[in-house]
Amino acid sequence: MLRPLSPFMAMAGVFVVCVMNGPRPMTEVNNIHDTFFRETMSHKEVAADFLANYLPAKVLKHIRLDTLTITKDSFVDEKLDEYYSDLLYHVTFTGNRLGLIYFLFEHKSFPDRFTDLQLLGYLSENWQLVRKQFPKAKKLPLIIPIIVYHGKPKGKAVRLADLIDLPHPDLACYVPTFDTAFYDFSPGADEEIKGDIYIQLILHCLRAKNIPKSREILIHILLLLAQLPEDATSMHWIQKIFRYLSQVMDIERGVVHDLVKENVPLNMEGKIMTIAEQWKQDGRIEGRQAIIQRQIAKRFGKSITDMDIQERLRKATPEQLDLWAERILDAKNVDEVFKDN
Repeated sequence: MLRPLSPFMAMAGVFVVCVMNGPRPMTEVNNIHDTFFRETMSHKEVAADFLANYLPAKVLKHIRLDTLTITKDSFVDEKLDEYYSDLLYHVTFTGNRLGLIYFLFEHKSFPDRFTDLQLLGYLSENWQLVRKQFPKAKKLPLIIPIIVYHGKPKGKAVRLADLIDLPHPDLACYVPTFDTAFYDFSPGADEEIKGDIYIQLILHCLRAKNIPKSREILIHILLLLAQLPEDATSMHWIQKIFRYLSQVMDIERGVVHDLVKENVPLNMEGKIMTIAEQWKQDGRIEGRQAIIQRQIAKRFGKSITDMDIQERLRKATPEQLDLWAERILDAKNVDEVFKDN
């Protein structure tokens, strides 16, 4: 929950809302985009780098990116967690005012004309949360919405005011309206991918999902990975990247092997090749995890929300996955599926 700091009680803080077209925290590991988004953008350094490279300078100068702190709050309804995920950060603004940065990730392949309508609901949820946490506040904080699109065709911003069938300009005063900053990372878009290596990797991966046979984009990702320092953090990122690519790209393991040999420097080749060898195996395992998630949702009418169970699914062996899949048929509840004996 928000800390009751007096500067924020004055409600002069700023919210930044990022809508990424493309669930509640970790509700379904079968949504590969959700998992990838949360595992990468939950690093405050990565989130700060995205904001530093894409927010307008006149806005950025009022935000202390070094104060980003992630929270557990979520605004996505469980019925929509197949299509949306979100991350919420605390941050300090000009004048030592406390505010929030809200990332919403939208799992859609095509532009949604009514994204701003969905966004309006989340803005309202944010404001309602502030009212509950600070009941004596006389004003609400400003919310700055950012839309990041990464579907298949090019996208474009559609303002909420443009969605209203206005009978006459004299009635425009009754139309709710706000502007959004729109960034398009679809394959054919002109939006430049910039920032530190990590944010570049994330955005190239999100673009890769729509061009799954592209060797060019895979080579670009491999060259970025080769620039990472030789440490445990880099290996962790290499694993994240290949786990995602194994599910969204359609390139044979042998081809990946050749591309690594041809494009990756010798000092990084061994590490990257080790992960690349798991290209198909990881994809098959996570595919079985996704099936179990869908079977449980269909059998019991709800998604898995227990974090311990989600962690067990991610670390499960093929044999464990087979056992749990069989138990779903006769189990009375989710706990019986994952019981130890």
